Amino acid sequence: MSIRFHKLICALTLSVGTGGAAIAQTSTTTIENDASSVTTLDTPEARMAVEPLDWDETRGDGLRTRAVQEPESLAPEDLTSGSEAPGAPDPNANTEAAEAFPDAWQESSLQAEDAPGIEGTKDIFTQYSASTYRKDYPRRAIGKLFTNSGSCSASVVSSKNVIVTAAHCCYNRSAGSWIGGFQFAPAYDSGNAPYGLFNWSSATVLNRWISVGDRKSDVCVINLRNNSRNRPVTFYTGWLGRSWNYGTTQSLHALGYPGNIGGGNKMELCAAESFNPSSGCGGASVLNMGCSMTYGASGGPWLRGWRGQPGNWVNAVVSGYDSSSCTGSFGKTFNGPRFTSDNIVPLCNAAGC
Repeated sequence: MSIRFHKLICALTLSVGTGGAAIAQTSTTTIENDASSVTTLDTPEARMAVEPLDWDETRGDGLRTRAVQEPESLAPEDLTSGSEAPGAPDPNANTEAAEAFPDAWQESSLQAEDAPGIEGTKDIFTQYSASTYRKDYPRRAIGKLFTNSGSCSASVVSSKNVIVTAAHCCYNRSAGSWIGGFQFAPAYDSGNAPYGLFNWSSATVLNRWISVGDRKSDVCVINLRNNSRNRPVTFYTGWLGRSWNYGTTQSLHALGYPGNIGGGNKMELCAAESFNPSSGCGGASVLNMGCSMTYGASGGPWLRGWRGQPGNWVNAVVSGYDSSSCTGSFGKTFNGPRFTSDNIVPLCNAAGC
């Protein structure tokens, strides 16, 4: 189902770097959801029937090589790092959710410790399922994003009910139009939505994504409406923090719903050390990390300080794959936009994070 009524809002945000860096002007475009109806996903069967979105399908034909070679504007040493803190869900959230969505609360949600991450480069990672404990915080702030073009992954990154995903999950550069139909199911598993589905209010991408489509611009933020019980998503999930302008070598955990593992219906997790490709492949604006996830994982968060105190900062999202020389082996390494004051900051300014 396409968006029948909408309006666009364009904004110009000034993003100021320190350490002698020039001022960068970053503009954004926002679409508001004025449609009264959305695609029906009321049953587990309907949710499981949604196919994962191919991460190259909406990126735009003929621009891939040019986008990979786009020069880096600001190096890590030119920027001052920043972050916003995460927040915990309401202590009564699980009790209320179990009453509201009883069919999705049949299985246990026991806690367990994660396996440790390992250092690595291309194709080196630790992969394991996160579905068993998906209703623990901070996992429950991560979920499956349904769209009119297929499914992606997303995470809650603000107390103002804002989620972050990949721009190619929001705006189709191949068609030159918004995708729409966004519904977020936190802690989704095999058709079950233990906290319900949240319809979208607005979505925002960088104008650079629309005009250029490079990796560093492959970020989208979506404002969510309250659910049918008038609860915001953060009541149930809390929210993850955000960090930007951190270095390219980080110990990260990537989470998402890949179609190649569990058919896009299980939350999966990879632990690896990130690195940046050569300048001809995006340089410090792009992060690579070893992981086995592919289509459907798009927009899933890469977190610094996973389950740490403090910790759980989203530092990038899954974008896709370029080549063996720029990324690594397909299905063993993927890439994403390093969060900087050129992408996540103007987007959150526009969305009111």
